[in-house]
Amino acid sequence: MVGTEKGRVTPEVLQGLLGSIGDGVILTDQDERITFINPAAMRILGCEGENVRGMECMDVCRFIRIGSNRPYKDPLKKAMEGRSSVGLSRNVGIYRGSEPVYLSATCSPIVHIDGRVTGCSVILRDVSRMRRLERKIQRDHAYMRSVFTAAKVGLCVLDSDAAISDMNESAVEILDRSRQESVGMQFGDAFRCENSFISGCGHGHLCPRCPVRHNLETALADETYASEFTVTMHRFDDPEPVWLHIFLSQAVGEGARQIILALIDVSARKQREQALEEARERAEAASHAKGEFLANMSHEIRTPINGMNGMIDLALRTELTDEQKEFLTNAKQCSSDLLRIVSDILDFAKLDSGHMKLENIGFDLHETLEGVCTLYAKMAEHKGLTFTPPDLSNLPQFVVGDALRLRQILNNLLNNALKFTKKGGVSVKAAPGEQGSMHTLEITVRDTGIGIPEHAQKKLFQPFQQVDGSTTRRFGGTGLGLAIVKELMHRMGGGIDLYSIPGRGSAFSFWIPLVEAEGAETPAGRQTVFLAPTHASAPQPQAEKSPPDVSDIDDLLAYCEQKLEGDGNPAANDKK
Repeated sequence: MVGTEKGRVTPEVLQGLLGSIGDGVILTDQDERITFINPAAMRILGCEGENVRGMECMDVCRFIRIGSNRPYKDPLKKAMEGRSSVGLSRNVGIYRGSEPVYLSATCSPIVHIDGRVTGCSVILRDVSRMRRLERKIQRDHAYMRSVFTAAKVGLCVLDSDAAISDMNESAVEILDRSRQESVGMQFGDAFRCENSFISGCGHGHLCPRCPVRHNLETALADETYASEFTVTMHRFDDPEPVWLHIFLSQAVGEGARQIILALIDVSARKQREQALEEARERAEAASHAKGEFLANMSHEIRTPINGMNGMIDLALRTELTDEQKEFLTNAKQCSSDLLRIVSDILDFAKLDSGHMKLENIGFDLHETLEGVCTLYAKMAEHKGLTFTPPDLSNLPQFVVGDALRLRQILNNLLNNALKFTKKGGVSVKAAPGEQGSMHTLEITVRDTGIGIPEHAQKKLFQPFQQVDGSTTRRFGGTGLGLAIVKELMHRMGGGIDLYSIPGRGSAFSFWIPLVEAEGAETPAGRQTVFLAPTHASAPQPQAEKSPPDVSDIDDLLAYCEQKLEGDGNPAANDKK
C-alpha cells in the first residue's frame, strides 16, 4: 500500500492527515516537549512561523482561567499520570496578545504497544465566539429577568398545560398569593375564579363561557393566538372583585411553548367609571326632572302673560291720554318680549325632556303659509324692506303634518331675517322636492342682512349660542330659536341647511316629508264646545265657546271682550 511500511502508516502520511484537519493538534513526548504541531494549532496559539518543536507545551500554551487570570493546572501531566483523557474546565483558555481566547481541549496519553506512556496528544478548538454568544445570552437573560421582576405590570408565565410556571412581584401583589403557592396552579385556581370553587379551573359547568378559559384553550390549540380582554376575578381571601385587563401572548422558551399573561389591575378605574356613571345618571335624572318641571309649567306661565297682554290691549281701546297710551304700549312690548323668551325656554325644555308631541293631521298648507307671510310682509313694509312671498301654485293645498310647528319654524326664521336685515328685503320660496325616494316640502327663507361668519355657522344651531356676545345686546333674543328649529326638524323627519356670506345675507333652507291629505282636520283640544239646554221648553241659550287657546292673542281678546260685555246678559251687565 502506498505510504505504508509493512502495513503501518508512515510519519509523513500521519503528518499530512493531522496538518489538514481544522482542529489544532499537538503531540508531545513524556516530558511534555512538543514533537508535532499542526498549522491549525499554531494559528490558535498565535505562534505561526515560530519553531516551537522541542519546547514544553505549557510554555507555548499557557492555560489560564479567563476572568481571574489564575494559572490552570497542567492537564497534560494529569492525563499521562491518570492514563485517561482530560478536558478543560469552562472559561479556560489563553491570551493571544491582549485578547482572551476561550479553548476547548482534550488531552489524551499516547500509550506504546508495550503499555508505556510515551507522550500526550492535545486536540484544541477555539470556542471564543461560542462563549461570547453564551455570555450575551446570559446577560440578556439576566436583563430580561430583571425587567420581568421589576415590571409594574403583573406577568404570569403559563406552561403548555396552562399552569403557572413563573410570575413577577407585581403579579404576586395582584393575586395576593406567594409565588411558591401559585406555581403549578391553574390561573383560575390561583385567583379563585367563581367557577373553580367546586370543580376547579376548566372543569366547572360555567367554564365554557368563561373568557379566561376560552382564551387559554384557544391559545393552547393555536400557537399564533394572541388577545386582550377584561374580566373580574376574586382573590383567595377577599370577597371584593378584582377587575383585570389581560394581554395574552405566546413565546417558545427552552424548547417548550409558553403562554404569557400581562395583568393590569383596573379595579380603581372601574370604580371611578362606575362613580362617574352614577353621577351621570343622577345628573340626567336631575336634568330630566328640571325639564319635566319646566315643560309642565308651560301652561301656568304662558296663561297669565297672555292674559296680561289681552288686558293691556283692552285698556288701549279705552279713552286714554297720550302718556297713558305710551306707557301701556311699552308695557305691551315688554310683555310680548317676555312671552317670546318664556315660550322659547319652555319649548326647548319640552323638546329636551321629550314632552313635546307633534300632531300628524291634515291641514291647509296654502292658508298656513299665506297667514305667516302676510304678517311678516306688513312687518317688512313697516321697516322699509321688500318681502317676496312664496309661489303656492305648485304646492298641494292639503298636507299631513303639524301646522302649528310649521308656523313656529317659519316665525323663527322670518323673525331673524327681519331682525338682522336693515336694507334690501326678505324672500320665501316653497316648492316640492325629493330626498332619495321621499317626497318633500322644501322652503327657503333668504335675506340681505348682516350674514354669518363661517366659524360661527357651526355653533349657530346649538342652544344659547349666537354669532357673538354683542348680538344679544344689539338685537335681543335667547339664542334658543334656531336650536328649537333644528330639533323640530329632527322630530318631523326633516333637515335644515344654512348658506351665508357676511355682509351679503343668509339663506336658511329646510325640508320636511310631504304627504298629501284629502282635507283639513280640526286639531284636538281646539274644538268648540256647546252647552246642552237645561229644559226642553226653555229657550235654547246661545252656544258658548270654551276658553280659547291662550297662544292665539286674537281669540283671547275676543273671549275677554265677550266676558266683559256679559254676552248680552243683563245680570252680567249689572255686575259689570
